[in-house]
Amino acid sequence: MKKLIVLATLAALPAAAMADVVISGNLAVGITNTKVDGTGSINTEDRTSGEIKFAGKEDLGNGLKSIWQIASRINLSDKQDNARDNAWSGRDSFVGLQGDFGTVTLGNIYHMPTSGAMAIFEDNSASFKSDLYDQGDRINSTISYKSPTVAGFTAVVQHSFGSSTANEQAKLHQQALSLAYEGEGFSVSYDGARAKEDANNTSKLHELNASVSLDALTLMAGYAQGKDSDGKRRGYGLAASYTMGNITPKLGFWKEGDFKNADGSKDNDGHKAYAVGVEYALSKRTRAGVELAKANYDDNATADVRTATVYLGTKF
Repeated sequence: MKKLIVLATLAALPAAAMADVVISGNLAVGITNTKVDGTGSINTEDRTSGEIKFAGKEDLGNGLKSIWQIASRINLSDKQDNARDNAWSGRDSFVGLQGDFGTVTLGNIYHMPTSGAMAIFEDNSASFKSDLYDQGDRINSTISYKSPTVAGFTAVVQHSFGSSTANEQAKLHQQALSLAYEGEGFSVSYDGARAKEDANNTSKLHELNASVSLDALTLMAGYAQGKDSDGKRRGYGLAASYTMGNITPKLGFWKEGDFKNADGSKDNDGHKAYAVGVEYALSKRTRAGVELAKANYDDNATADVRTATVYLGTKF
C-alpha cells in the first residue's frame, strides 16, 4: 500500500522520473513518570521512539546501484526545545553507490553503526544514564564505506570532514571504525570513534557488544570506554529478553565506573542501573508495554533517578 501511495503521487511526472520509493517508520508514545530522589515525581507524555524513512535505489547496470535515504526523527512531545529532534533529515540521510565492492555513502551518517545493541527497551534501558554506551554521533559531511560480508565479517570505515565551515577550518574531524561478525545464533561487534574536539583535546570512544540467541531467549553483553585529555571512564552491562508467545519480558543491568582523572585520582561518580519491562505484541506491527528503570549513584551528592513508562507503538 505504501508503495502504491508514492507511485500515485508521482503519476503526474514523466515516466523516466518514476522511482521505487519505500516508506517505513516506527512510532511509539508513552506516559512516563520520573522521580529524582528528594523531589516529587513528574508525569509526562513522552516520545519513546519515532522515525520515518524514505528510501530508494536505481539499477545502473553491471551490478552497480545508486541508493539514497532520508530519515527524520518523530517527536510528539510538546517540549519547546524539540525543533532539532524533528528536523528534516536529522537521522541517517545519504546518497551513495552499492556494488560487489561494498557500499559507499555520503551525507548525515551515524558513527559507530553497530553500537547500542544492548538497548532493547522501548524508552529507558539500564544504560539510560550512561556517559559512554551508545554515545556515538550523527554527523553531516560524512563519507562511509561498508565492506561486503565475507565469511560473516563486515567492516565499516567512516570519516567526517567537519560539521561546519568553522570546524573544517579548525580541522575538527572525526573518524570511526566498526567490525562485526555474525554467525548462526550469535554476533559480536566492535565500534571505535576518534574525534578532535578542539586544538588541545582529542576524545576516543570504544564499544564492544555480543549477542546470543537460544530460540526464544536472547542474551546480550556490552562494554564501553571513553577517554579524553581530562581522563577516562569505563562501563559494562548485560541484558536479556525471552519471548513467550505474544509476551516478551526484558531485563537489563549497567555499571559505570568512576571517572579516572589524568593525574590518577578518581571522582566518586560511578553508578549502577537496572531495568525491567514487559512488552505485548498486539499484532505483527503494533506493541504495548511497561518499563521501569533506576540509576543508583555512588556519590551521595548525586540523586538517584527512577523512571516508569507505559507505551503503545507501531511500525509501518
